[in-house]
Amino acid sequence: MRVKRVEKFKKHRIKRLKKLIFVTFILPFTSIFLGYIITSLVILPSMRK
Repeated sequence: MRVKRVEKFKKHRIKRLKKLIFVTFILPFTSIFLGYIITSLVILPSMRK
């Protein structure tokens, strides 16, 4: 029973760590990258006209 609890909490800790990495690194990077793409492809050409 002790082994099962340890494995359960270890899996929970790994899931929480993955979610933290996603929120702190991947999500901001993708939002900045998408903003840059939208700006360079849509807004800047329309400003040029």
